[in-house]
Amino acid sequence: VSYVKGKIEAAESNPELKMLPFDGYFEMGCFADSTPEALWVKSPKNEAVTPKQCFNFCRDKPEARFFGLTEGRVCYCVPYPTLSGGNGGSEQCTAVCSGDNTQFCGGMVKSSIYEMHRCGDVTEAAEKDKKQIEALVEKWVFFTSRWEYVVSALTAEGEKIDVADIRQRVFGLASELEAKLSDTKAKVADLNEKLGPLDTALKAFSPEAATSEMMRDVEDAQAEAALFVAALEESAEDLRSFWDQHNLDGSMAFRSIDSKALADELSHLSTDVNFMPKKVIEAIGCDGVPADGCDDFPDKLTYFVMGKKHLASLFQVYNPAKPIEGRPQLSSAAEWKVWATKECHQMCIMTPGCVGGNAIGSSAGDMYAFTCNLKGSVEVVALSKTGEASDLMNGFLFGSYYSLHQKDIKYRVADIVISADGSEQPAASTGPTKTAPSGSPPQGVGPTKR
Repeated sequence: VSYVKGKIEAAESNPELKMLPFDGYFEMGCFADSTPEALWVKSPKNEAVTPKQCFNFCRDKPEARFFGLTEGRVCYCVPYPTLSGGNGGSEQCTAVCSGDNTQFCGGMVKSSIYEMHRCGDVTEAAEKDKKQIEALVEKWVFFTSRWEYVVSALTAEGEKIDVADIRQRVFGLASELEAKLSDTKAKVADLNEKLGPLDTALKAFSPEAATSEMMRDVEDAQAEAALFVAALEESAEDLRSFWDQHNLDGSMAFRSIDSKALADELSHLSTDVNFMPKKVIEAIGCDGVPADGCDDFPDKLTYFVMGKKHLASLFQVYNPAKPIEGRPQLSSAAEWKVWATKECHQMCIMTPGCVGGNAIGSSAGDMYAFTCNLKGSVEVVALSKTGEASDLMNGFLFGSYYSLHQKDIKYRVADIVISADGSEQPAASTGPTKTAPSGSPPQGVGPTKR
């Protein structure tokens, strides 16, 4: 990767920079230069030629960025040399300079080609790149470490879920996100390693005693780092695209849902949450208002809706110590669980075709994270009393949808499946079938109007 053309274009676009003379040069090698002589700016014939003399002549010539020496007595300046034939080797540029018989100034066919530079340009561009790389590394260290909380939360909750369909979906999301995070983290580590050589080259560079080797060390380190920047940006774009597709905050903003306002009434959850008919309430031993998790076991109730039509799986991370702008400051994990459930429920209300969903996550770490799964159909609702205080395992089912499809919706409590008519049967294919009294409408959990 060459930065020469970029520096030239930058200079040409900046009149003040364009007028500054070059303050250094280094030899590129011995080449056949096929640039038409009509484009050469030659030094006067009576001047004794040396590399330094030619540099002093060319350094302030408009558009000139390179100079060449040939035949031992010709000095010329060009914007770009047209090099061919490859590096001819020093033995082919053996014409003694007319101004110094200890140096060579090209040959009878080939030219000694030099590139002029401004030392400040080299270090300024490299320092700027270094700062940008440091910022890029810091940015993706922050995001990957933050999004790892989602993987941790989903993995931890997935291990506790005994519903195969939900467990598989949770683990699948965690696995896919983890794979993308791992790739980006590896690219971040690779790029971070390249900061070392660039920093070393910059510290070793001295404008007062600059050599071509110093310049090349800086530009080589700069170019090497640029390759790893490109690799990180490609990986990060894939991760960012996946995250944006599953980003609850972005989806809520698109639908103009005020996330912070949902925390105004944390004492109340919609009756859609943990929605269950009377027979299920009796079977699980819940009170008449299951939305709050049942009085006798508020942290243990788990409620999952399952359906063939899955609409979306969305992620969110919440920092209880320092919420980002637009998030409420919550005082406890219990408040977060209510707020997160309300977010997911509101998201379903605002999503065409959504009839229910699950909010699954954990408040066990420094940050709280969960996934909001939205459903376009519900055939089974699985319940149990296996939750823990740090778990978020709330589901919801729109009462209006249940009223229309209650005959097709089964509630599974432990090993028993309860139908809308109150009949019970084993979840497995074996075992006796039990019949419960005829069903009755839901008690205390009437459908929510949408």
